[in-house]
Amino acid sequence: MDKSTFKPTPRTKHPDPVIRGDKITGDRYYSKEFMKKEWDHVWTKVWQIAGIASEIPEPDDFFVYKIGIEEILVVRQRDMTIKAFYNVCPHRGNILVHVEKGFLESFKCTYHGWTYNTEGVLTDLQDAEDFDDGSPCGKIKLKEVKCEVGLGFVWINLDNNCQKFEEALYPILDHMKPYQPEKYIRVLNMTCEVDCNWKIIHDNFNESYHLPTLHPELSVHIENDYKFSQFDMYDNGHNRMLMPGHKPALGDQSPNEVQFPLDAALSAWELNPEDFKGKAQETRIAIQKQKRKLAKDRGFWHYEFLTDEQLTDYYFYNCFPNYDITMTPDGIQFQRPQPHPNNPEKCLFEHWWLVPDMESLSGSATFMGSDTTEVTAGEKMTETPLGPRPLRPAEHEWVVYPEGSMGYVTDQDISMAIGQQKGVKSKGFDDAILTNQERRVRRYHEILNDYIEGRR
Repeated sequence: MDKSTFKPTPRTKHPDPVIRGDKITGDRYYSKEFMKKEWDHVWTKVWQIAGIASEIPEPDDFFVYKIGIEEILVVRQRDMTIKAFYNVCPHRGNILVHVEKGFLESFKCTYHGWTYNTEGVLTDLQDAEDFDDGSPCGKIKLKEVKCEVGLGFVWINLDNNCQKFEEALYPILDHMKPYQPEKYIRVLNMTCEVDCNWKIIHDNFNESYHLPTLHPELSVHIENDYKFSQFDMYDNGHNRMLMPGHKPALGDQSPNEVQFPLDAALSAWELNPEDFKGKAQETRIAIQKQKRKLAKDRGFWHYEFLTDEQLTDYYFYNCFPNYDITMTPDGIQFQRPQPHPNNPEKCLFEHWWLVPDMESLSGSATFMGSDTTEVTAGEKMTETPLGPRPLRPAEHEWVVYPEGSMGYVTDQDISMAIGQQKGVKSKGFDDAILTNQERRVRRYHEILNDYIEGRR
């Protein structure tokens, strides 16, 4: 990134849109008819993150992205570009690739042996002479899907006449560029099936009203009072929340005392927690200054383009239709509830954690104040919401909830989502009754209605 031309992430408040007041009725969370409308008018029309570009670094590397009933084959080309295709053999409709990722110089259908190169062109098949028009080799291709690379992510769109990528992702692309996520490593890559509609989880991330009740432990290092947060709703359905971090909430039981993990964050940056005894409200600014002072010597390249506020605060981006990205100073949390292929009362919930490539760093970054330079069995480790993980691309994990965990805070969210799925089917629920700070929830459903009813 060129320092002379780069633009910092703006904090300017975006003008609030007009909220129509569309009802949020329970049927949209369990109706198969509504699920079909979402598929026809949303999932087949919008840009979606299919995966991480750096995880297919070499020509012929590939991964498979699944959304609803579709599977998309994403392949690194010989010229280092990336292409995407429907993962289906056009001969008789057989699924072409049956693994999540790998390296293949060609893709051979296991049914009749039709073989395609990584550009999607049919190159070989048995009995090529047995066609009236001669061999179809070189004539038949896998059906291609629109594909772009941005912020280090691979994005796909199933609509050939879709909105332009840059327009659809405005202002997300510009806002996230200073973090340089293309230089980050996905060290956590988890999925679990949850017994709720995908929108219930996304609604949860569209508001912070639940934090004091559901996540009270966060108040010791995050200002969770909505009066100190900024909420922005953009015209295309994306929104964001700016929330101060690295200080206790004023509403905390001990707002002037330094507690864990804030004390660990201070120590990690050579600040003495005892110096802030009785004045913990000063820790946020102190950590900002100390990070700015020590960053260069520690090799923290990812701080260079961040504002002082970004060195301590949380920038939450809730992107349409379903990906929720939390930008923190030393890690990116990606949470996404995907629609279940055929059951509107279930979803596939993904949880990623990405960190800067720390191999070149002389110091350590922190997650909740924890040191990331720990070495276990000769392998460098980094902190994540689920504890230390190796500093390398993570293998995909399937988690069975509640036997397995998606992370302490995330588990709390899931527990509420399951109960809410039951409640929205009750005759006792007619429409969500929302506070002003929850307006992003209703705005989101209005955008969803716009897509379904053909206004977008």
